[in-house]
Amino acid sequence: MFYKPFGLIIICIFFFHVYCISQISEENLIYIENFGSNPGNLKMFNYLNNKYNKNEPEPLVVVLHGCSQNANDVAELTGWNKLAELNNFIVLYPQQKFSNNSNLCFNWFKSKDIDKGKGECESIYQMIKYVTENYNIAQNKIYITGLSAGAAMSMALLATHPETFSAGAVFAGTAYRIANNPVTAMHVMFGNRHVSNFELAHKVVMQNVEYKGTYPKLIIYQGLSDPIVNHKNAGFIISQWSTICKMDTVPDKIETNFNNIKDITRFEYLNSDSVTNIIYYEIKDLGHRLLINPGKNNNEGGKTGLFGINKGFHSTYQTAVDFGLVK
Repeated sequence: MFYKPFGLIIICIFFFHVYCISQISEENLIYIENFGSNPGNLKMFNYLNNKYNKNEPEPLVVVLHGCSQNANDVAELTGWNKLAELNNFIVLYPQQKFSNNSNLCFNWFKSKDIDKGKGECESIYQMIKYVTENYNIAQNKIYITGLSAGAAMSMALLATHPETFSAGAVFAGTAYRIANNPVTAMHVMFGNRHVSNFELAHKVVMQNVEYKGTYPKLIIYQGLSDPIVNHKNAGFIISQWSTICKMDTVPDKIETNFNNIKDITRFEYLNSDSVTNIIYYEIKDLGHRLLINPGKNNNEGGKTGLFGINKGFHSTYQTAVDFGLVK
């Protein structure tokens, strides 16, 4: 989930050390070079659906890959492009560079890359601004999602730019700024970091001291058998987001056997207006993988393999439903 100054770190991210860089052309992604000052030294790719009409505003989904992945890998794994074609939205794929991180992880635990206006976080924000300025984007329908290190970086964007996003979804992620160096990051991944709800929320508040608006809806996926990111991290994320949203951490709705799948339990947390602001999908017998359901139906897609497992549930599709993108 991050770079390798220590041998133990290499072991912890062995799942993300198998694949090499893929051919970008496979998913028909568009490479954008000059999108801004790019202080984080990232690459930018996007996907335009074939029905894109510059006269009609479309939603935007930002997708952040995991370690040892690139834009094409995560596009194939998740199946977001298929959903973009079916539901008319644009997908943005920021991509890490080897020169920044030899494991191609987003640097989710470095202050210089996750503070507002700095490093990789700022580069991704500049990409979003580029898309909104060069394409017809519905400003109230911008979403972000990520896997593992990409999930942690998604939390950074949600924390630093809450006014930009309608919702976010994180898969095997961590709370924002819960780690600030490789050692504390290891403790976080193993579930051994202890931070109070107030401290977790304060880390978000300090990025936008003057901000008085609301924070985006948050969707969380976590496998209970994840050997890389301990399931306790879902609790840290819920604690951070519920506190910043002035909610409690007691779920208001619990649905076991979600979608008739015995391993999935869905928890909903309502805000003071009785609107769902946090959704947590807890999955039994799931390691550090994405839930994929390959097939041709609209609610099927993605690619199984080292990063994805078929449990008859396409988590990308469900995320699109929770985002309100599915027509």
